[in-house]
Amino acid sequence: MTKVFKKNICVDFDGVLNNYSGWKGEDDLGEPLQNVEDFLKELSENFCIYIFTTRSKDKVLDWLVNYGLAQYVFEITNVKIPAVVYIDDRALYFDGNYETILNKVNNFKTHWELKKQKEKVE
Repeated sequence: MTKVFKKNICVDFDGVLNNYSGWKGEDDLGEPLQNVEDFLKELSENFCIYIFTTRSKDKVLDWLVNYGLAQYVFEITNVKIPAVVYIDDRALYFDGNYETILNKVNNFKTHWELKKQKEKVE
């Protein structure tokens, strides 16, 4: 019998798993984003999921348990572990071009910041 090892994947907590719109304190972890369970379930079929966050590990675990999501997660960490990919609402992809990445940095907004901006216009 051969053992199958899954590759690691790091998923940020705030803004990726929960409805995040800026820091409101350590106890405000927000509600899960729509379809987050389907997302985690599908990822967990092929990857070992690490939740990457600076929040309290215990609070995030309680949140995951409360929403029935803990079963898909291997570990919660604040350490950048070796992974195939990192999913984060504050990440930029570096394609080897410094001019391009500087432009992206200077104009960066998270999806939830863009949503707030759009709501103000409407």
